[in-house]
Amino acid sequence: MKRSACATAATLLLAALAPLQSWAAPSAPAAGLLERGRQLLEARAGAAASTLGGRIDVHIQDQAAERIAQAPCAPQVFLPPGGRPTGRTSIGLRCAHQPWQIRIPADVALLVAVPVPSRPLPAGTVLRESDWSLAEVNVAAWPRGVATDPRQLEGATVTRPLKAGEPIPPSAVQSRAHLGSGDPVQVVLTGAGFVIKATGRMLHPASPGQSARVQLDSGRTVAGVLREDREIEVNL
Repeated sequence: MKRSACATAATLLLAALAPLQSWAAPSAPAAGLLERGRQLLEARAGAAASTLGGRIDVHIQDQAAERIAQAPCAPQVFLPPGGRPTGRTSIGLRCAHQPWQIRIPADVALLVAVPVPSRPLPAGTVLRESDWSLAEVNVAAWPRGVATDPRQLEGATVTRPLKAGEPIPPSAVQSRAHLGSGDPVQVVLTGAGFVIKATGRMLHPASPGQSARVQLDSGRTVAGVLREDREIEVNL
């Protein structure tokens, strides 16, 4: 009788442990798959990090291992087409020979040291180096962009109030090399084997790096790119 009771207890214990064992078994494969997904996301965002001198921090949804445990196969990791390199994105898992596929949300932070105002700055402030300090910011969280190069801020004018400690949007400052409509400008016309300099007037406002249309003194209208030296470069 005692043997029968022991056998029954053992059977019940094994039955109780079976679901735990089946759930825990995929934990090691899940960790490997998530690590592979992290590597793929880091590689895709690597170019942006290298350009800005920043670093990547990847976070994958906490419930990922639980969803992977439900896979009817040994899934493969991939990056869904059209995904963003930084910010909110996802990794994908799929079976090679079965119609099973899921996406797992992820967030890729691009952390860059950028200038932030040391104090609130009102519109009209002409920026000096003492007006900002460098702070590490997740630039992916600012879809409208942030100013990353302090050299471009020196002498620029604030066009709308800036909060202390927040990144500076490029649209909130006007470069010292900014030109307005009607401003006189030097134009550099470059063609096959020749360079000609001419003068003209801006037809609309522009800042360095932006395209600009100019009416030359001859009356002809040309389009080019405004440079930091306040000259318009036109390729003919």
